[in-house]
Amino acid sequence: MRTRTRVLLAFLGVHVALSCATGVLAWRWLDASLVQQARASAQSASHIISGGGIALNDRVLTKMAELIDMKLARIPEGTPLAPGTIQFRAADELFAIDYRTEAYVRSEHKVLLGTLGLLAFGSLAFGVVGMALSGQLARPLEALARAARTIGAGDLEAAVAETGQGEIRTLARELEQMRLRLVELDRQRREAERLRTLGTFTATIAHEVRNPLSAVRLTVQMLARRLPHEASLVMVMEELDRLDLIVDELLGFSKGMSVHLVDCDLRVQAETVVRLLARQADHAGVVVTISGQGCAHADPARLRQLLMNLILNAIQAQHGGGTVRILVEPSALSVADDGPGIAPELVAVMFTAFTSGRPGGTGLGLNLAQAVAQAHHATLRYRPVEPHGACFVLEGLAPRQGAPL
Repeated sequence: MRTRTRVLLAFLGVHVALSCATGVLAWRWLDASLVQQARASAQSASHIISGGGIALNDRVLTKMAELIDMKLARIPEGTPLAPGTIQFRAADELFAIDYRTEAYVRSEHKVLLGTLGLLAFGSLAFGVVGMALSGQLARPLEALARAARTIGAGDLEAAVAETGQGEIRTLARELEQMRLRLVELDRQRREAERLRTLGTFTATIAHEVRNPLSAVRLTVQMLARRLPHEASLVMVMEELDRLDLIVDELLGFSKGMSVHLVDCDLRVQAETVVRLLARQADHAGVVVTISGQGCAHADPARLRQLLMNLILNAIQAQHGGGTVRILVEPSALSVADDGPGIAPELVAVMFTAFTSGRPGGTGLGLNLAQAVAQAHHATLRYRPVEPHGACFVLEGLAPRQGAPL
């Protein structure tokens, strides 16, 4: 049975019970009043009869009945008490007064008609009020029930509207919070599945690439010893170093980010990455500058991976000319560019895997950079540059532990 039907029936049930109770009470009050009046009349008649001097014939009894406006009759001894009568004894005789007169019957009819009228008109009024109140109560509950069924069916897109008042509105808010938590859990589950699949894929690629890469590196080193003045071999070695960084990054992504901390010069790591990305910067017409000095207790290879992602993103963001500014500080690094910056709608999710604002982007660069920062218990944050541009700041690296570098 629907909620609004139950509420309406409850209203009508209460009204019928109250109306019937009112009718019964009114009838009992009427009966009690007439009983009290009959007893007073019986007491008066008893005094008159007991006083003597009156022949108690039918004409006298009829006259006394007219005076008390009730039926008065002599009855035999042992007569049971009939409904609507009282008995009294006078002059060693038994008399009965019947107080159910025509006025009593008319009053009974009035009570009955009043009760029926109250039931009829009251039921109509209670029905209208009950319909209105049950609608106000049931509509929000029915809406929440539909929302719960929708969520239960797996559709998490439709928001749960705040409806009703008091506890019902609170329930709607809690249901919406539950939906948002389910959306987030579903997103995390999907992302974890994609990352797990991608991790397996990248581990396979990294393993297959590393062996031939080592062979190529060994061959180029042998050629460099034979041809020490061949500039192209230096370029090949630099590209092999960059490929080695990429392979390490793939392995770190697939196996989890681990770090081996040593004291390192942050500027040296930045210069190494800038040298590896020099040809990409020249091709894009981008100038890369490095300023400042600083050291930290960190993993040099992981820092180079972080810098490579940030600097490469900065170069790609301003293809056609611009500047990438790298600032080195004690236990901190920052990479700024003059590109368009991060779109406002992506700021909250830019470090999430597979989130990219660049056509053709994988959406993994910033995610891996953040993983490197977290592995160092440091913080990587984004700061917009006015009037346009982006700046990523790595801060909170551990200070160097040993002697000055």
